[in-house]
Formats: sequence, structure tokens, C-alpha cells
Amino acid sequence: MDYAVRVSHYIDPVNFELARDVILLIAGGHIAEVITGGKVSGGLSGLAKNTLELGEALAMPGFVNAHCHLDLSHLWRQVPHGLKFHEWGPVIMAGRMLPPNMIAAGIEDAVGMMLSGGTTGVLDISVAADSLGALARHGLRSVLALESLGFDGTRAEAAMQRVDALIRDKFVLERDRLGKDAGEGAAPAMHEGIDYGFSPHATFSTSQQLYELNMGRAFGEGRVCTTHAAETTEEEEFLQRGTGPYAPFLAQFGVDVSSFRGYGARSIELLLRDWLAPWLRPENPQLVLVHCNYAREADFALIAETRPSICWCPRSHAFFGHEPWPWHEMLATGANLVLGTDSLASNTGLDMLGEIRQALAAVPDADPAALFRAATINGRKAVNTAPDAADLAIWALPGGAKSRDEALMALVTNNPPLLASFSRGNLVARSI
Repeated sequence: MDYAVRVSHYIDPVNFELARDVILLIAGGHIAEVITGGKVSGGLSGLAKNTLELGEALAMPGFVNAHCHLDLSHLWRQVPHGLKFHEWGPVIMAGRMLPPNMIAAGIEDAVGMMLSGGTTGVLDISVAADSLGALARHGLRSVLALESLGFDGTRAEAAMQRVDALIRDKFVLERDRLGKDAGEGAAPAMHEGIDYGFSPHATFSTSQQLYELNMGRAFGEGRVCTTHAAETTEEEEFLQRGTGPYAPFLAQFGVDVSSFRGYGARSIELLLRDWLAPWLRPENPQLVLVHCNYAREADFALIAETRPSICWCPRSHAFFGHEPWPWHEMLATGANLVLGTDSLASNTGLDMLGEIRQALAAVPDADPAALFRAATINGRKAVNTAPDAADLAIWALPGGAKSRDEALMALVTNNPPLLASFSRGNLVARSI
């Protein structure tokens, strides 16, 4: 065994139920055994190579940040509140032009923020895989969803070729793809625990053809495909009629929308009813639709039919002043609800407890346990992490909560220190 860890409280990542007086045995990146009820009365010595006696503490599935843009982290506290998305976008594009060392430093700080908040897994939307090095150094289980966009469908192949070039450069050993035909050329280093996925940006910026190329690859290779959907009312207006502020917004970036008169459909309709329909099964947790702030009744029906993952970013949602997020309606669809932070260009932090607090402030009658599921085990499902994976966050829990829900609310209200966390069975953070 690699680790033996004793805690007073443990929430199982498979059934999300609470056990008391637990010893966790970790081996090969998995939870190999759970010994409950004080059945081992002596010390942990001899049970594993490494031991942690943590006393009054809660071990639970680590947080999975199901939507962030780490390559915007250098814009933390640099973007004013009160902007509409089409006003915010140009600021972000300008921010991407800042020096690479500034962007890299922002990413490094952001990964540290996530680690200190008990995050053990992340789905990062990445233009150029810039976060790869920092995530690998800190040992976080990660999926880098490689972003592509382009409104002109005739350029979809070229956009996908850029993604493929990035995959070859950063992720895939040519000899694994091509065998003896690969030759002896240099190949990227393999980063254990880090995989790639696909991220067509949004229906207002990305053609049907490019969505199909991305989804075809994701479906064929068993990878995550994530996209922004129904984020603003202005987006929905543009998609339905071709009018509103998104037309000049796109035009300032050289996108010709002069002849576009709309699709006559909303974002979620386009994706689930039309563009992605050939690949959809009865359940699609690795298709992650982000925001969905302005989903309507017909959209909920489509979501119930296809059951993708739906990601809410509560603090970013509040930053833009959107209408209340439809938590209860989404929950009723049976979709795999997950939580994310979005970027530090629209958020004050990357801690998932902060997202849960904001969610409870916005929806006071939400079940806290459902929110914690969304932030942990539902996130695992979205990025295809095994239920028994040793991705754990361990928090100090003074006072000894009597139930799972009491223990979870103690995290929300008391903000106890993080004692340790594991990702892929490796100790990635420790405060004692």
C-alpha cells in the first residue's frame, strides 16, 4: 500500500454516504480498502509505506472544477464588473496579447489556488495548452479541452488541423499513432494524469461543420467535448434572428456576418436537436454544456432526452448579473449537473467552496448535498474519472458532525483548513 490515512469522517465517492472512524488504504491511484469502525485499534505503521493520522477530519471526494480558463488567470481583478459579454469579450482578447511570461505566472498562481481549495481535478478550456506544464508540476488530474472556433464553415477543416497540430505537439507520441512510419523525430513528453478533449467555443462563434468535427472526434475517441451554450440573451437573439449586439461584436474581429439572418433556433436547440444529434445517446455525461443561463422549457425537454453534463459557474454568473440560474429545473431533467469557476477574468477565486456558497445564496432552498455532488462525483463522471480513484480532499472538522449533511455544512459555514489532498493517489497538498 502507498498510503494509510485515518480520519473520523469519510464520504464515499461511490455512494456519497458517510462512514465514521475510517482508515483509507490507497494503492496505485485507487482506494484499495476502507476499514471502518475502529477495527484497527493500533497505529497505522505497517499498513502502508506512508501514513497520515488526521484525527477529527473529513475525507471526501476532491472537487472537480468542471469549467475554467486558466490561460486568463493573469486578468484576476483587472476586469471591471458591469460589462455585458459582448463588451467583456474585447477586453479578454486584448488580455490574451499580454507577454507569455505574465500569462504563465497567472496560470501557476491559479493552479496553486485550486490546490489550496481542495480541487483535485480540472477541466480547463485551453487555446494552446498553456496550462499543461503547471498542472503536470502540481500533479492535478486534468483534461485540457482544446478550444476551436470559426463562424465560416468552409474553414472548419483548417481550424481542426490547428487542434491536431497542438495534440501532436503536446500530447500524442507520433510512434503511438503511426508506428514504424513515425521515424525517429522528437515527440512530446507524456504527462501522466493529463488528457485532452475538445471544445468548440459556442454556437454564435463556431460553425456547425466545426462542431461536427469536434464531436465526431470526441465521440470516436471517448473524450470530453465541452462548449458554451445559452450564456446570454443577446446570444440567443443573434442565433434566432441575426440581430443585436453580437453582430458588430463579431464583425470587429473580422467575422463576416453581413448576410446572416439567424438560424431560427436557440443555442441548446441547435446543439442537442440538430448539430450534435447523430452522436447523442440516451445519456451523454462527457458532453459538457456550460452556463445554459437562458435555457427555456423546450431546452429542458431536450436536456432530459439526452442528459448531458450541465455546468453552472455561480460566481461568474453573478459577476455578469444574469437572471437566476434554473437550478431546480435543471435538476429535474436528470442531467449530470456539475460546477465550475469560469476564469479569474470573471471571478474572485477558484475555490469550489466559494461556488457552493454562492449557489446557496442564489438558491437558498437548494439541497447542499446535491451541490456537493455536482462539485465532486458528478464532475468525476463528466471527465470519466473512476469512482474508486484516490482523488480526495481532507478537511479539519472540529466538533464532530453527526451526519453527512452536518459535515458538509461545516465546510460551508466554518471554512475549516484543508489538511491534505490526493490526486491520482499522490499527496499533492498538505498543511500539517
